[in-house]
Amino acid sequence: MSLSVQIVTPRSVAWSGQALEVLAPGELGEIGVFANHCALLTTLKAGVVKVRTESGTERFVVGAGFAEAGAERVVILTESCEEPGRLNAGTVEADLADAEARLKTAIAGSAEHLSLTRRVALARARQAALKT
Repeated sequence: MSLSVQIVTPRSVAWSGQALEVLAPGELGEIGVFANHCALLTTLKAGVVKVRTESGTERFVVGAGFAEAGAERVVILTESCEEPGRLNAGTVEADLADAEARLKTAIAGSAEHLSLTRRVALARARQAALKT
């Protein structure tokens, strides 16, 4: 039995298909979903989503968002979704270094601090995806 899976960003449906299993980076830890999963709504942090299909495993770097799971489907709503194979290691490292440097001088609690914290988390997720 399989799951219908959609990964949706504000711009488009980034990926849609059938899966045997979905692993996602939940705020409190990794979440695994198989067919017949109980209803679940949770927040996601930036990280790597793994979608295991009959033909292999698809991986996506996602930003913060939400996941809704049920017996027959998983919907991931995220601010961004990228395939690791399309990432450039040099660009990822430079973005992470820049975001971390700016974060050190941002005022805690400010909109800039929150934005930079998210940027650092996404850059670290990209970095981790390139290493695996």
